[in-house]
Amino acid sequence: MTSRTPVIDINFASRDYRLLSRITIGLMSGTVVLCLMTALILWLYLSNRADIGRAAQKLAELASAEEQIRPLLSEREQLVRDFTAMSGLMDARRFSWTRLFTSIEMAFPTGVALNRVDFSPKDRSLALDGTALSPEALRNLMIGLEKSAVFNAPLLKHQSVDKGNISFNIGALYDEQKTDGLVRPSGSPRRK
Repeated sequence: MTSRTPVIDINFASRDYRLLSRITIGLMSGTVVLCLMTALILWLYLSNRADIGRAAQKLAELASAEEQIRPLLSEREQLVRDFTAMSGLMDARRFSWTRLFTSIEMAFPTGVALNRVDFSPKDRSLALDGTALSPEALRNLMIGLEKSAVFNAPLLKHQSVDKGNISFNIGALYDEQKTDGLVRPSGSPRRK
């Protein structure tokens, strides 16, 4: 019979190496994950840098295209200004100054003289500066403008007496479409 000697298993190590091996494996797998993330970030950086380069190239192309188009745009703006000026001239040509002055003359009584006539075609406003020999002549002028079909809302803006004459400024709106049936104020001469 053989005798068996008992085997004694004694661990003289002060540490548990199984725990250290697990920690080492965890650190190595974490390092691999960090390396993969670094590679991914590097790839994204290079991809974005290439995209930025393409965008900068497109921006440069657009800037050169804009420089080529800029003279055409300025030429177009000049044409628009010229057409606007021409349409203003056409509107002014369609406007009858003779009809305006005839309408003014029809509303003016005796004893009143004009020094200046300002007319704005855009808003159809009319400003009349002149002198009247008497307050009655100025009153008859206002009545004539009020009774006239072509002048709307006449307003005596200013009046002053200077050396016996009354200087005045009158504003009104002129409606060219209503030139038929003009009304003469009392005391104004009838024209034939």
